[in-house]
Amino acid sequence: MKLILVGIVLLIVISLRFFFFYQNQPKINDGEHVSFQTTLLKEPQVFSRYQRFSANINPTQEVFITTSIFSQLHYGDTVGITGILKERVISKNKTIMTMSYPKIEAVKYNKNLLLAISSFIRQKSTSLFQNSLPPTSASLLLGIVFGIKESMPQDFTENLRISGVFHVVAASGMNVTLVGGFLSSLFGFFLKRQIAILASIMGIGLYAVLAGFDPPIVRASIMGTLVFAAQILGKQNLASYGLFLSGFVMLFSWPNLIFDIGFQLSFLATTGLLYIRPLFEISKKAKVILNRSIVGEGVVTTIAAQLGTLPILVGNFGAYSFWSVIVNGLVLWTIPTLMVIGGVGAMLGMIAQPLGSTFLYLSLPFLLYFEKLVSVFTSFGGVVNFAVIPWQFSVSYYCFLVALVLWLKKK
Repeated sequence: MKLILVGIVLLIVISLRFFFFYQNQPKINDGEHVSFQTTLLKEPQVFSRYQRFSANINPTQEVFITTSIFSQLHYGDTVGITGILKERVISKNKTIMTMSYPKIEAVKYNKNLLLAISSFIRQKSTSLFQNSLPPTSASLLLGIVFGIKESMPQDFTENLRISGVFHVVAASGMNVTLVGGFLSSLFGFFLKRQIAILASIMGIGLYAVLAGFDPPIVRASIMGTLVFAAQILGKQNLASYGLFLSGFVMLFSWPNLIFDIGFQLSFLATTGLLYIRPLFEISKKAKVILNRSIVGEGVVTTIAAQLGTLPILVGNFGAYSFWSVIVNGLVLWTIPTLMVIGGVGAMLGMIAQPLGSTFLYLSLPFLLYFEKLVSVFTSFGGVVNFAVIPWQFSVSYYCFLVALVLWLKKK
């Protein structure tokens, strides 16, 4: 009864926070002349004649900016932008704000030390990877370790999307959840449970640093760390409270996250691992099989995360691959290994480039396996495209999923 009352109070508090937050946000119109400052938290996408990046004018409004190829813009730079907004229709129910060739000036002040270090590592590592590995392999490893996918060939990017594993190069919140869940299972093979979970938390922290403190990664890392920390104490309820409390604190601090796809994916994927993943170990036989199979762990982790995020994935990306679960299960075990090889190789490359390049060669068998698997399953097709997903479907889906989980847990 006390928990229900607390839940009602928190729901009222967060509802009031949403109301006052959105009531006080300024409206931005098509054709309006604006001037603002922003810090780039991603490398701009570079094309043959121009480059493109996104920035937030205010907490609720994102603008997509196209500028000259000659503008020297990099991750971590703080710039002042002045230009005219243009509204662009993407689909029947979606519009975005764009800005073409605005005036961009560097803002002179002391750069954030963490961003400066991360930016230096990312730039040096990009050069090292591209000079040491074949183009596709280098872009894949850059995507897995740093979330850098600007240099990835277009056809390979499409293959990743079709096979349902694009998230591994997106440095997304869901990727953090999958990696954290898989690391805890992997370390559990040869370490005590508490030590395995602690090692997983350290792995998540390292990934956040390598990914350049991208906001979705940081939020998912905080959420995952709280949940894993609660699991060290061996209490499922404490892990649940940690997940929902972290979600509440984030939404209270940044209400606009409610519409952020990265936040939705990381929260729901973590919820899936917390409540759906244990259901696969209900029978002793299933538990024995999972404990002896790394691929089995990958498949189960993927199923749990995707069941928790299915309406969000389909609704936002408009497609779903029938092979997604299988491909994820077959490649997920390579991700921690590639992250370690890529991370260590990058650090060794800072000391001596030949040393880093030599160490990176260890990743080639795993990268070629990954690429070949994606290529094979892409040739099978099996992608279903969706025009629009009604909100009624999403609500019905989660009502059914919650009822099913409660029934199976009770049974």
